[in-house]
Amino acid sequence: MTRANLVVSSSNPLFFGEGFLHDHVGQILDDPSIAILELVANSYDAGADKVTVIWPDLPGGILSISDNGTGMTRQQFEHRWRTLSYDRQAEQGADVEFPPDVRKRKRTAFGHNGKGRFSPFCFADKYEIETWRDGICIRATVELTRERSVPFSCSIDEEFAKKGHGTKVSVRPSSIALAGGSIRDLIGFKFAVDPSFQVMVNSEQVKLLELAALSSQDVPVDGLGTVRLHRLDPRKQERTIHLKGIAWWVNKRMVGEPSWEGLDAEGKYLDGRTSEAKRFSFVVEANILREQVKSDWSGFHTNSRVNAVRLAIHDAVVQELRGLLADERKETKKAALTQNRALIKDLPQISRNQIGRFLEQIQEKCPNLTARDLGRTVEIWGKLEQSRTGYDLLGRLASCAPEDLDTWNRLMEQWTASNAEIVLNELDRRIKLIRQLQTLIRDKNTDEVHDLQPLFERGLWMFGPEYESVEFSSNRGMAHVIRVFFGKKGAVVSTNRPDFVALPDSSIGIYSADEFTDGEVSAIRKVLIVELKKGGFEVKQHELDQARDYAKELRNTQSVQPTTKIEGFVLGASIEQGLEEMKIGETVVRPFQYDLLLNRAHSRIFNLAKRIKESSPKVDSDVEVEDVLSQQLDFDGVGEFESTASVFSLI
Repeated sequence: MTRANLVVSSSNPLFFGEGFLHDHVGQILDDPSIAILELVANSYDAGADKVTVIWPDLPGGILSISDNGTGMTRQQFEHRWRTLSYDRQAEQGADVEFPPDVRKRKRTAFGHNGKGRFSPFCFADKYEIETWRDGICIRATVELTRERSVPFSCSIDEEFAKKGHGTKVSVRPSSIALAGGSIRDLIGFKFAVDPSFQVMVNSEQVKLLELAALSSQDVPVDGLGTVRLHRLDPRKQERTIHLKGIAWWVNKRMVGEPSWEGLDAEGKYLDGRTSEAKRFSFVVEANILREQVKSDWSGFHTNSRVNAVRLAIHDAVVQELRGLLADERKETKKAALTQNRALIKDLPQISRNQIGRFLEQIQEKCPNLTARDLGRTVEIWGKLEQSRTGYDLLGRLASCAPEDLDTWNRLMEQWTASNAEIVLNELDRRIKLIRQLQTLIRDKNTDEVHDLQPLFERGLWMFGPEYESVEFSSNRGMAHVIRVFFGKKGAVVSTNRPDFVALPDSSIGIYSADEFTDGEVSAIRKVLIVELKKGGFEVKQHELDQARDYAKELRNTQSVQPTTKIEGFVLGASIEQGLEEMKIGETVVRPFQYDLLLNRAHSRIFNLAKRIKESSPKVDSDVEVEDVLSQQLDFDGVGEFESTASVFSLI
């Protein structure tokens, strides 16, 4: 059996199936609203500043779209209309060309694949087009064919003289699915206001969508750029009545339909049917996604770029909604607490605070719960707390020896339960941390040194009282500077953990604290550099010089200010004899032995009680819980409570 090669020629042509054009174009051939938007977009891409749409009331009338754009020569028309998958950007560029007598502005074209020219086939199997420029007008007929050799025909009927420039498309619809008023609303809803673009439908000007933004912010997307997020004014809903949820725009044209779809990251879902959602509208200007828009503008092609932008926008919207709904959630929370006021007031302070925090978390995860549902939740949680904190403690006290009871009595006279819990939890956390470090610093396995840095980040207090402050935190930006510093020197640097720099024999962590002026961050006050050498390593002058160079690199790259103090610690199993700390200006680098640091940490732990006593720690109470308990309320029956709770209920 032999196989012959297929040669396409006039005597051996390819054939087009009946559904080819539909598969190629998509919804443009099925949906009149998409088709008319494509025709208006074509006029926009032609540089027109005025578009006139004639929309017939009855089938058989003439539907036409005319504009004063650049128009086309015969050669341009034949090339563009006869080329399937015409690449507009490659042929004409992304920017719109304007006629010589139209004011030129920066305008990016909507189209990029030439499918809009098939839009009239949504209304009938044949349409006419006139286009003129440079004093010459051509009139052509474009028609679907029944021949298998071509999907459509395009013939020039006439060529004649005509002044000016522009294009007119005419078709006789076999049916009219939309009224003229609906077309005006549709175009006005899908295109944003552009001073250089005017659309008329049956002699009435279309009011294009104008944003009444209450707030706007630039949302960065890693590696892709920024998109603009607007929150609209709910008091001006007459122009944005359909903009419920998140609307996506590219080059001032809407992509798809607004919705809350996808806003469910980490369970933070806001259902578009809830009363809260119905009050808010967001618009995203995502011009960086122009190449990802589907040909019919019904949505975006799903890929990593689109997913990254969506995720960034959803996070930004969630943060915005949290602030907007905060007051209403507090009222709902208070209504739920009021239902169980008698139960809550007998609980210790720490249990009250736990109930308050639990309610906030469940409101975030389940925003549709009513005050009554939350009230039932509080009742269950409160009874569990009552059982755990009451009878359990009484049982333990009953089994205590007399001398132990005296000790507990003295403690309870001087300490609240929450203060005691703070001390014990902190002591337990620090003791466990030291145990972990003592095991790891003696392990000579190279990989283990990278496990030390996260532990030291939780134990900066070991380096001195100043580092007890929560101000000092990991600085990823400075870690990147040091990583680049090693890259220039040809070292292989691990990037699996962006918080610190991981080298074959050590790891480097950079922690910083801010300087404040008038309540605002004004500079970096101090930087702590911690370099941890692997087990068994002896710290020598070379290691101190290297740490000094880290500080120098931070100053050379202006990552810190001239006044910023930099303190570096280089930790190893042992220190070279006679090696001392280095001090250059505002930079100090100290060699330190692991065992000595941990011994100091041990001694500091047992001075912790004195520090806490002097600082008189106090746990802040939950505001809503205390507010409810301070009210003088007297409920005689369930019916009275239900009436009160319904005031706060957001159904």
